[in-house]
Amino acid sequence: MLYADTSRKALQGWLTARGDGLYPLASEFGPFEMRPYLPYMAMFRRVEDGTYRITLVGTALVEVFGDDATGREVKSIYPEEMHELLEAYYDALFANHYLAHSLRIFEAGNGAEELLEQVLMPIGNADGEHDRYMVLMNRLPMPEVALDSPRPDLLVGNLLRRTVYDARTLLPVDSDLSTPRNPEEMLIPLIDLDTPADLAV
Repeated sequence: MLYADTSRKALQGWLTARGDGLYPLASEFGPFEMRPYLPYMAMFRRVEDGTYRITLVGTALVEVFGDDATGREVKSIYPEEMHELLEAYYDALFANHYLAHSLRIFEAGNGAEELLEQVLMPIGNADGEHDRYMVLMNRLPMPEVALDSPRPDLLVGNLLRRTVYDARTLLPVDSDLSTPRNPEEMLIPLIDLDTPADLAV
């Protein structure tokens, strides 16, 4: 379930661009189509040697994280002991063309804690092969009540919740990649397909 209006609008744009396909092509859904959200967007690609390389980091994300990692391998910005887990996570995402959604606590450069919503959307190249993910991050208001024990996460900050979704049905997948695995939430789609059209990009 998405929380930020920007996340819902972006996913609606992704759904519109893909049409009857499993995911849109970069020519149909790229930075130009996502220009309203570019400051809070990133993109990474799977390159020929099987590694993952960051190809875009929005200006607002550079400001939040204090670094522009464009052009670098994804794993290069993480400690070496996390590389194997990171690669396994991305391998599974690409193999299944999953959508992914997470909520996480991040400590900004000024020391303030922020709640981030992250959405990963699969994109295909000109040959129709899924070779990249577009990542959208949105700040959310910090809850006034205590959060359930967040745990350190190798991707960004402390992970509160992560769910992977079937790209066709938009329903959660019962996978070890999802945490916590709550049976009651397995019937809740990432977005309501009856969402009004005016939410589209």
